[in-house]
Amino acid sequence: MSEPLLTVNDRTSAVWQKLKPYFEKRLESLRRKNDGDKSPEQTAKLRGQIAEVSHLLALGTDMPQVPDETMFKD
Repeated sequence: MSEPLLTVNDRTSAVWQKLKPYFEKRLESLRRKNDGDKSPEQTAKLRGQIAEVSHLLALGTDMPQVPDETMFKD
């Protein structure tokens, strides 16, 4: 099992404390946009952005950061 990328000190730093709310608001905004009527391409783009922001937010947890291999498939 791998270790989290960010240490406890990293996650309590002033920088992370600024980034976390930004990512949370961004995720909320992307999810709202995804609820609207979009083309399949627009929906796929939004879902990719949602996944990326979710992964960034996960850096602030104790869970190991294991990339989802399905994200890298064409």
